[in-house]
Amino acid sequence: RKWNEYTPWNASTHTNRLQAHSLSGRTATSPVQVLTTIPRNPTKEMPAHQRLSLRRESIRTACKEFQRPLTAREKTQLYTQMMVDDAHRVIWCTVRKSGTTSWKAVMLILKGKFSRLSAALDHSIHHGYKYLTRMSDKYSNPADIEYRLKHYTKFMSYREPLGRVVSDYRQIKLYNTNFRKMICERVAAYNSNVSESRGRKAGKTNADAWRHISFPQFVNYVTRFHDERNKNQNLNVHWRPTNLICHPCQIDYDFYVDFESPTVTEDSSVVLKALRAPKWLKLPKANTSGNETKYSFLSQLSASQYQRLLSLYDTDYEIFNYQRPNQNG
Repeated sequence: RKWNEYTPWNASTHTNRLQAHSLSGRTATSPVQVLTTIPRNPTKEMPAHQRLSLRRESIRTACKEFQRPLTAREKTQLYTQMMVDDAHRVIWCTVRKSGTTSWKAVMLILKGKFSRLSAALDHSIHHGYKYLTRMSDKYSNPADIEYRLKHYTKFMSYREPLGRVVSDYRQIKLYNTNFRKMICERVAAYNSNVSESRGRKAGKTNADAWRHISFPQFVNYVTRFHDERNKNQNLNVHWRPTNLICHPCQIDYDFYVDFESPTVTEDSSVVLKALRAPKWLKLPKANTSGNETKYSFLSQLSASQYQRLLSLYDTDYEIFNYQRPNQNG
């Protein structure tokens, strides 16, 4: 079993895994020198930099089962999700619904676009990634990209997979955007086709489709490649598995921020210091809907829908050491 701050510490298991890691030939070098000591007592009371160090080692260990070369298409998709700041030598891999609004604001402040967090957050909400630089937009030479991946400080934020799916659905239902219209029309059309193939009456596909999209219908659409798992890379980036967005088993990030951890504020402070952010800058408290809300949606699913959804994120659960939730909490 992998470990993190939520699981008991076993010193002998940890030692054996570190020895195996050393024998594998991989090195633990990093541009962030604070990540050098593996903690022996992983609790929320421990110093944040030790907790982050343990999390990084845990992910490295889990990734031994999932290491493989990236395809050309996967590299293109990855570099599209990486924001690069050459002045601060920083790379941030974006995972939707995992603190992206706050981290966008941080990157904007680093670039000198804003001097107040409130203004940066407002811009982040209403203008997306404007003023930020995607790796894929700035660099096409593989040597330029590889240099930055090797020498820049790299970080990513992630979240419990099913909580992320519920958050995606709630955002689609709450906010009137072109993205909502596009996704809801596709969800309605997909479920209509499924219903017709089963001899049922087709659902709505008009401009008000979003009003009639249920969470089970949304899950049907999200898991539509269940029998063709090699196509999961085609899923919309909002709910694509995190391991297929940032590829933590191929990219050795310096920091992994658990968006739903009770220590996310303290952990983020260590990252901000490594990024040379202004001392006054603190990430706002994580805005998560909580387990009660999550389970109220998951309970709407049939057993087969729930299992398909869990199966979609199997690798995420393994890599990030989240415990797979029971459907009803």
